[in-house]
Amino acid sequence: MIANSDGNFSAAMPKHRVTRSQKNADNKQWYKQNIDFLDKRSFSQVGFNGYGLDTFDTNGVSEYKRMKVNYDLFNNIVNIRDFEYVIKPFGAQAGELPANFTNRDIISPKIKMLMGMEMKRPFSWKILAINEEATTRRETKEFELIREYVINSIVSPIRIELEQKALSQTQGKELTPEQQQQIQQQIEQELQAMTPEEVKRYMAREHQDPAEALAHQLLEYLVQKEDIATKFNQGFKHLAIAAKEIFWVGVLNGEPAISVVNPLYFDYDKSPDLEFIEDGEWATCVYRLSPSKVIGYFGDQLSNDEIDKVYNYYTQMMNHVVDANFTFNVNKEDEGWTVRVVHCVWKALRKIGFLSYVDENGEVQERLVDEGYTLNREQGDISCKWEWIPEVYQGYKIGTDIYVNMGPVPGQFKDLSNLYECKLPYIGAVMDSTNSLPTSFVDRVKAYQYYYDIIMYRVELLMASDKGKLLMMNIGMIPESAGIDTEKWLYFLETSKIGFMNPNEEGNKGDYSIPNAVKEIDMSLASDINRYIQLAEYIERRAGVSIGIPPEAEGQIGPNAAVTNTKQALVQSSHVLEPIFDLHNHVKKNVLQKLVDTAKYAYSENPNLKLYYILDDFSRRLLDIDVDLLENSTYGIFISNSSKAHEAKELVAQLAHAAMQSQRIDLSDVIKVVRAEGVQEAEELLEASESKKREEMQREQMSQLEKQQQMQQEMIAHQKEMKLFDRETDMMKEKARTEREIQKQTIMSLGFSEDKDIDRDGKPDILEIAQHGLDAEIQQRKQDLDEKKFDHQKKLDLEKIKLQKEKEKDKNKKGN
Repeated sequence: MIANSDGNFSAAMPKHRVTRSQKNADNKQWYKQNIDFLDKRSFSQVGFNGYGLDTFDTNGVSEYKRMKVNYDLFNNIVNIRDFEYVIKPFGAQAGELPANFTNRDIISPKIKMLMGMEMKRPFSWKILAINEEATTRRETKEFELIREYVINSIVSPIRIELEQKALSQTQGKELTPEQQQQIQQQIEQELQAMTPEEVKRYMAREHQDPAEALAHQLLEYLVQKEDIATKFNQGFKHLAIAAKEIFWVGVLNGEPAISVVNPLYFDYDKSPDLEFIEDGEWATCVYRLSPSKVIGYFGDQLSNDEIDKVYNYYTQMMNHVVDANFTFNVNKEDEGWTVRVVHCVWKALRKIGFLSYVDENGEVQERLVDEGYTLNREQGDISCKWEWIPEVYQGYKIGTDIYVNMGPVPGQFKDLSNLYECKLPYIGAVMDSTNSLPTSFVDRVKAYQYYYDIIMYRVELLMASDKGKLLMMNIGMIPESAGIDTEKWLYFLETSKIGFMNPNEEGNKGDYSIPNAVKEIDMSLASDINRYIQLAEYIERRAGVSIGIPPEAEGQIGPNAAVTNTKQALVQSSHVLEPIFDLHNHVKKNVLQKLVDTAKYAYSENPNLKLYYILDDFSRRLLDIDVDLLENSTYGIFISNSSKAHEAKELVAQLAHAAMQSQRIDLSDVIKVVRAEGVQEAEELLEASESKKREEMQREQMSQLEKQQQMQQEMIAHQKEMKLFDRETDMMKEKARTEREIQKQTIMSLGFSEDKDIDRDGKPDILEIAQHGLDAEIQQRKQDLDEKKFDHQKKLDLEKIKLQKEKEKDKNKKGN
């Protein structure tokens, strides 16, 4: 039942256990009755603003007004009428006090800081195929890897034995580079043989079922297309302000879509044990759309008369008031010239049958049939058991009497293991509403904001009343006899800071000395103003602490604050805020799960669809959707703990920086680690970078070792050449000495000979011997010069080799 404007119940909720033909009868009258019932239940005077005690708090404030005030405070708007007892303490006729009462915002910085924290927190998700076929594929892959490992383990000793035999056969022979490379590859393959534990880790971390890979890329595309990160942050903002975070997930123009729902115009089933909105029985949402938007969304379902009526709602300016009972449009400026569209979703029962039949192989099978199925025993039907299962239905009402898009919600996911579970297309949660009314961060800070405004209003009044220090003096002491009147005296006092006084001025009597003639009166209110400001600072601190945001979290750290105390305050703040972030993460998980299920339905109508999108790192990806694989898979979304993931990722980033400083990874790898979406990705990138750096260092060390060996071989060869050269030089010297001795003895013997030209060549023999000796001496000198050049070159070569060795040593030290 539902109450009318007089407080009497005038309508009953339509029956939910009806057949499909009954639902569609009389131009879908059953749908229209449900839409009208939920519309009035949620948004009439006795509904959204007052139906039942659950929509009022202890002060009689409706749920709508509570949220509206919270949004106004966030936007620095305060209702002055709520503070008339402060600004008009003597009544309206006496007027306001001489100060301007405005809102001094202390709420929005804290809410925006929470939004910033939500943007920085990582959200790591993983999608897995959980249906039986995908599990079988994973088990098959794991068995193949283990089988391969067992085979390698058995064959490995035989292979090593054959390699040793081959090496023994080729011992003493010079192998070609191709043969050496082949042996080395065989050794590396044996060293990298996988163990069963590594196989399992590979299945958990690296292997992806084809259905999982497809769903992962599809969800990546939807995250980019729908700008889900921004929408999640907007939803968290609503959670912090209104205590409600709601998203709509459905099909729009053939594409899966997600939108953030305004809590001000949303109502839902408030069952006491309800944790998430999608698990409730019903939900309603009002949208304010322009006529062109209405036509864009529902034009294919509207007749020409209905289209004219939509524009008529828009032009009459009465589109805000569609019923005397409705008060959702009190402030027309909030909604502008728009058309009211209400979307209602609810759960009802659907009749299905479990048919037992005999297949072509003679085996008894069971399948689901619709309520219109007729038993056919000639085709092998045995029996049919009929049951009622819940299903989600929807409908839109435009204005007052246009109904469109009425029927079951498309793309409802049904798990065959649990046919009795279904979820609404509105996904969300309510903050701190267990056995009480929803309470947001703004609700907790609201009282402190009011106290702060009142105190600052008092400060403004005191500042207006502050007169500072006053000077009291006897006006008779102004020296008028000297031609100085009161105006001139004040001028001299202001410009020259000198005040002329004449105690003997005519008319003065008694003691008019300076101390008695001039007095100072302190009318300053600085001390009272300072006390009010200190009180305001205390209230601002308490406002932050009440929601888990101490001054340290906002960067307000005193010069004498200890580092330990500041760190402890930040840790305590994270503990207070963690339950809310955990609730937000669960909502995000449910949204992604609903989005994947909706995408399965939306893309099943287009078997040749190809999606093209760009990732955060500007890399491009083309996704070719396998509709059959996608449609026949059941997916589950799993998320990591956000707080632990945030701490772990920061630690991994710090380790990456330290690894770069120790030259274990490169700068480009550090950038990749910092940009990683999740901890797992960052960890794998860091491990891969370290492994790559180790391989590079090993290759460099091997290269240096080869160079050193080559240098040693060159040194040995050089030394051999030097020894051979020395030996040849000694032999040449000895030969030259022998020739000189022979010539010497020959000359001496010819000196006693009578015949001076024995060979009869016309030249004395002694001259010929002398000439031969001279040539031998010239040759000896030339040989000595060549030896000196060779020794000098030898010295230069040794110094060059020594210098090259020192350079190699310095390079090795830098590399280590």
